[in-house]
Amino acid sequence: MLSFSAKTKHELCRVQVTRPCCRTAELYGMLLFAPVFSHREIKLVSEQNAIIRRAAVLLHTVCGVYAEPTASGRRWMLRLTEEDDLRAVLGRMGYDFKSHITYHLNRNILDHDCCPAAFLRGVFLMSGSLSSPEKKCHLEIKTGHAILCREVMSLMLDIGLAPKVTERPTAWLLYWKDSGRVEDFLTMLGATRAAMALMEAKVEKQLRNEVNRQVNCETANLLKVTGASTRQIAAIEKALAVAGLEVFPENLRETVDLRVAHPSASLAELAAMFDPPISKPGLNHRLSRIMEIAERVTQTEP
Repeated sequence: MLSFSAKTKHELCRVQVTRPCCRTAELYGMLLFAPVFSHREIKLVSEQNAIIRRAAVLLHTVCGVYAEPTASGRRWMLRLTEEDDLRAVLGRMGYDFKSHITYHLNRNILDHDCCPAAFLRGVFLMSGSLSSPEKKCHLEIKTGHAILCREVMSLMLDIGLAPKVTERPTAWLLYWKDSGRVEDFLTMLGATRAAMALMEAKVEKQLRNEVNRQVNCETANLLKVTGASTRQIAAIEKALAVAGLEVFPENLRETVDLRVAHPSASLAELAAMFDPPISKPGLNHRLSRIMEIAERVTQTEP
């Protein structure tokens, strides 16, 4: 069964890119965040065949280079080693054919306003991951190059995204934990279904939390009512056992009877049972007097 992250990437692989500049930008994102991008070899690897097939199409369309996806265990791979192919790709991305490639972000590739989204789609397809909506929201992009990480973060800030960055022993991560920002990012890339799934999950969690809060509040109130009722009835029954009903004044006896007869009733419910009904403060005052009498009687018991 595919993970939510994999489903999101499958959705992105179905995004139609019609502008040549955006095709170049998306391929550039894939290449910069691929396992190997050098003058000796270019290698793109993914567990999802759809991503590697998309990369192969972009390579052919943008650079005129043909590469056949191959299976390697549970992963799919696209590998270029021929010098002519490498020169074509590196030259198209604005790199000299040198023995060392500095992993800087070439902003000239992203010259149009539409290109950053395409570039970041390629980045996410190659090195991004996303938690399931049922879990705490977390989207991250990993790279092994500190300078590249900072430059991509700068690009994101320029277009209104605000990722956080952290360093790990062997990598740097750009990430979000805020569901709203993750939804905006996915929508920008073209994964509208994934963004909607996150929104629906967030609303469901909020509703569930609200229901839980209400249930907890009602439970706490019920326990409070039950606790007070239990103490009142215990005191009344003890006083009745010691001195009988006559220990309570006649104007309190109806209250005594109703309290004992309805142990689970709240003050509001109990007050409404009087004929005529009385107020909650009035009932509370009567119960306080009853408790005082009961306590006095039981304390004087021989």
